[in-house]
Amino acid sequence: SDFETLDGIYEHLDDIKSESQRRKLIEGRDSAYESRRLVTLALDAPVDDGLEQFDVPASLDYASAIPFFEEQGMSSIVRELRERGGADGAAVESAAVESAAVETAPQKPTPSDRESDRLAARLGAIEGEYECIRDLDALDRWVEAARSAKRFAFDSETDGLDAMVAKPIGFSLSTEPGNGCYIPLHGPDGAELDEAQVRQRLRRLLGDEDVTIIGQNLQYDYKVLVRWGVEMRGTLFDTLVAAWLIDATASSYGMDKLALNYLGYTTLHYDDVVPKAPRGGERETFESVDLETATRYAAEDSDITLRLADLFETRLSEEGLSPLADELEMPLVRVVAEMEREGIAVDTQALERYSDELIEELGRIEQEIYRLCGREFNINSTQQLQKVLFEERGLKPVRKTKTGYSTDTSVLEELSAEDPVPERVLRHRTLNKLKNTYVDALPKLVNEQTGRIHTSFSLTGTATGRLSSRYPNLQNIPIRDEEGRRIRSAFVPAKGNLFVSADYAQIELVVLGHLSGDPGLVAAFREGRDVHSATGAMIFGVDPEEVTAEQRRIAKTINFGVMYGMSAFRLSRELGIPRKDADQFIEKYFATYSRIKEFVDECVERAKERGYTETMLGHRRALPELNSRNRAERQGAERVAVNTPIQGSAADIVKRAMLRVDDRLRGERLRARLILQVHDELMIECPVDEEGSVRAILEEEMPNAVELTLPLRVSIESGNSWGDFH
Repeated sequence: SDFETLDGIYEHLDDIKSESQRRKLIEGRDSAYESRRLVTLALDAPVDDGLEQFDVPASLDYASAIPFFEEQGMSSIVRELRERGGADGAAVESAAVESAAVETAPQKPTPSDRESDRLAARLGAIEGEYECIRDLDALDRWVEAARSAKRFAFDSETDGLDAMVAKPIGFSLSTEPGNGCYIPLHGPDGAELDEAQVRQRLRRLLGDEDVTIIGQNLQYDYKVLVRWGVEMRGTLFDTLVAAWLIDATASSYGMDKLALNYLGYTTLHYDDVVPKAPRGGERETFESVDLETATRYAAEDSDITLRLADLFETRLSEEGLSPLADELEMPLVRVVAEMEREGIAVDTQALERYSDELIEELGRIEQEIYRLCGREFNINSTQQLQKVLFEERGLKPVRKTKTGYSTDTSVLEELSAEDPVPERVLRHRTLNKLKNTYVDALPKLVNEQTGRIHTSFSLTGTATGRLSSRYPNLQNIPIRDEEGRRIRSAFVPAKGNLFVSADYAQIELVVLGHLSGDPGLVAAFREGRDVHSATGAMIFGVDPEEVTAEQRRIAKTINFGVMYGMSAFRLSRELGIPRKDADQFIEKYFATYSRIKEFVDECVERAKERGYTETMLGHRRALPELNSRNRAERQGAERVAVNTPIQGSAADIVKRAMLRVDDRLRGERLRARLILQVHDELMIECPVDEEGSVRAILEEEMPNAVELTLPLRVSIESGNSWGDFH
């Protein structure tokens, strides 16, 4: 405001007192003027028409735009579009439902007379009627109605998000679209229904093995209920998982979003019922909500979940995905919930000792960096590091960003070949991240009641089907580094127990060999040869026994890289070799395994024809980008078209193994339990005297999880910590 215009600012740079502001303005001069140019309206545009020519026609199809804006999360625009529907608002709603249902499908739009489209319109238009249960007679009536229906939706209202700590405040049920009830345990006036009496009735209902329990994110409800003394023994149907099966690339699977996208129904949101806390204050819990509002919110949740289940079951059937849902994904909900509930013990004292060691190591690296640079500076400051590397040490910048030149990991790795400072900065970053993310954080995550850490596994966290782990993410602990092994060594079994680990050997390459049928790859696996050495021998024209460690490394990189569409440019960077050599290696690879090249091309062509790619067991992933005019988008989609059948099928196999192993452990009444699934590894905690039985189960079930043309080999180890394995 002091200089009025952009030109005025740059004409008075010397008048700006702040040195940092002046420096930023100087460095960003070109960007500032380019930004002004981009936002300046072209007043000389050749437009002859008057403003009246740009009036929005009354016949504009607002409904067709609604699904797009919903997908982008632009709720205010969605509301405005619905309002603009005016007297014909119902038509806008109906058309939006149909359009949204098609938009979220994982393949090309299907005809408008599809059963699921008609069902979505009907379900979205139903008016809900909800009842607050104030006495046990009313509760008995609902419980018996649910048992008679054999299929109902259920939801828990609790006082927190952590299922291993949260206490139930109430429950809701729905037995058919449009109905629902709320069963309050606690309300703003104190206790409502007697917990013991409610628990007794829910045990009878949820413990019935002949019923189907429908819910949204049932892993949460399962854990809350088990801690409260009720076990879900019926068949589980999770609408969150069903939505992911229908569209594995959606940005969100929250119930409110699903209701809007699939049913055109706007739900009562939690933030509207329990307002967010004022700054510095503590948010109230659902217990504080008046029973009328609580009933509408909670019962609506179960009602809408039931409606979504009706729609999703129809859609899954139309897409041929019902067997995948019924036989694999839905049964896994219980298995994964039990794994989360079991948790894993951590030696917090060992982590504290390691933290002290890391503090010393980080200090040593800092002093070494300061010595090399001739001065001290904040190593974690991007600006200061830029100055040190590119001004003081004269290194050539690799990539420019909005705030200067990039100092990200890939840049520092490239610069490490020229200067010792980037390599040490990388080391400092790695150790600092491990210390903050795991070594110091893990002890704080130990549950006070169980004394164990309870990670959360998401069945819907990846488009390929792999389970993802969070709070904490145990899948990101480095496997091969010594630091990662030290962290994993802090995960220990309970007294009198041990860990048994079972890891699929090179499962993705096995799947590639099975799907492609390449003779060379098939022969290597069937004969039990080291596949990477076999590949190296063929590429370099030597006997397998003569393959050097470097040649094997190159072969291994290509073996795995081909599944991810690795280019010669990427290969040259990863191996640190000339681009010409990388080109030759890839050419030799495809000459050696010619059928793999055909398989890659077939995957892309098949995905283009269908609009999606799929795994061996039928998981689908939509790929509309295959027809994109943007070359980078199109090539990315082509890589996914090849990778998903391989990586996704490997994930299918691991999931099938989890079901089979868990079924055997429980069927034989062993105390051993699955506690972790990381990548291609299953880990079981068992009493020492059950080790033999557990090994036998793993040896029988894991290699036979699916039938392949190649053998699935499993490596089984036992140990007293997670760090003892491979």
